[in-house]
Formats: sequence, C-alpha cells, structure tokens
Amino acid sequence: MIGKAMRLTLLVCACTTMSLPMLGQNTTTSSKKAAGGADANIKSNTLTNPVGVKIAPPPSKGGPAAKGPNGTCDLHINNETGWNINFYFNGGLNGVVGAWGNLDPNITPGSATLYATALFTDGTTLTFGPINYQCAGGNYTWNLTP
Repeated sequence: MIGKAMRLTLLVCACTTMSLPMLGQNTTTSSKKAAGGADANIKSNTLTNPVGVKIAPPPSKGGPAAKGPNGTCDLHINNETGWNINFYFNGGLNGVVGAWGNLDPNITPGSATLYATALFTDGTTLTFGPINYQCAGGNYTWNLTP
C-alpha cells in the first residue's frame, strides 16, 4: 500500500509532467547565404489559395476549441533584421515579415517545417532554417537575426 507522502509525490510529478507542453518555446536563427539553384525547402512561392481547400478558423475567430493535451500552438515570428523576409510553412509561402516587423500566422497543431528567405536585388538570397517544429501546446517565438 502506498503511503500518503508517496501518493502526494506521484500526484505532484504527474501534474508537473502534464503541464510541460504548455511552456513557451523560443528559437533564434541567423541568416546564411543560400547556395545557387532551386531551394528544396520551398514547395510553393505564391500566396494563391488552392481551390476547394477549407482551413478551419482558430478558436479566436470562432473556430473549435482545442482538444487534447497539446492545446493550441501560437507561432510568433520576430524579424530582427532590416530586410523583408518571406515565411514558409511546410514549404508553402505563408506570409511576408517586413523589416523589423512581426508575423503571427495561424498554424495547425502537429509537426511542421518553418523556413524563411530574404531576397535581394542582386539575385542573392539569405535563408533561415529550416526549423523542424513540433506543436507542444503553447507559444513559439522564432527570432530571425542577420
């Protein structure tokens, strides 16, 4: 039979373990010069919408409440450069972050690949990532630096 102290210890451990996914995460990625040619991290470089695909709204816009232990994933992209940066989610262009700006795209919980590029008029490109991101039910900030 488990004593009161042991039960209390187990309860504290279980509660602590269950609360871990709710912690925020931060990643900082510095730019690097891209190799020439096609970029394997980019599947689509347009902001066109696919016909017949419906994306559910987030809870803040009337969508369903998050279920399960992971909750929702709020992504924040912090551009700490003086460049306009294209942001890619799972290889598809998902937005542009202006110089020194921020982007808060809606993303689907689960695994994702985050990638970004800064394009220049001389044809050069700086890249950020790719970052393999796993939704852990909390806020995630990706800081992009020169």
